[in-house]
Amino acid sequence: MPPRKTTTIEKEKIILVEGADAYFFFMWACEAFGVYDIQVIDFGGISNLGQYLKTFRELSGYEKASTILIGRDAEKNPDGAVKSIKSALKKNGFAVPERPFTFAEGKPCVAYMLFPGFESGSESSSLLPGALEDLCLSTTEGDLVHECVDLYVNCLKIKGITLKDLHKTRLHTYLAGKQDFAGLKVGEAAKAGAWNWNHTNLSPFRTIIKAM
Repeated sequence: MPPRKTTTIEKEKIILVEGADAYFFFMWACEAFGVYDIQVIDFGGISNLGQYLKTFRELSGYEKASTILIGRDAEKNPDGAVKSIKSALKKNGFAVPERPFTFAEGKPCVAYMLFPGFESGSESSSLLPGALEDLCLSTTEGDLVHECVDLYVNCLKIKGITLKDLHKTRLHTYLAGKQDFAGLKVGEAAKAGAWNWNHTNLSPFRTIIKAM
């Protein structure tokens, strides 16, 4: 079931995320991090952020919002993703953080995060290209199922099959190899306990959410 369209701001702390998978992932991430006073909202696809921010202030209860955290995929170009978020914030009169995972003071305060995060899970390292699926899979490193995933992906390449969304193929192949998670989407797998919430790669996300 997709997240219902949000028409009302119910809490002071808001996480705006890209798509239904991210919506449900962060619903369960907040619970795993022990944070219960945050409202998660799906703003749509990557290209929808600017348009969504235009109408965000018109939502009922907007005056309650004290902190906004934006989350989206880095895709192939993390620097381009950063510029896109900054541009959308500036055009719509919001505070613009200089760097990801840091807050810019304002009313409301604003921060943004990119998936899958940093190379070493530390903010002192470079941002990685990729998507939420890559972040999720990185929390399961060491699982022997990944060897089978690699064999499957390599087999497809040998057969000349082009994979447009390799991160999605890898994630769903991994889940298919797990008895309790086969057939689940990212958010459903989060609810079922597929991802390691204590993994180092989630540290920047945990820290910024708890700092809201």
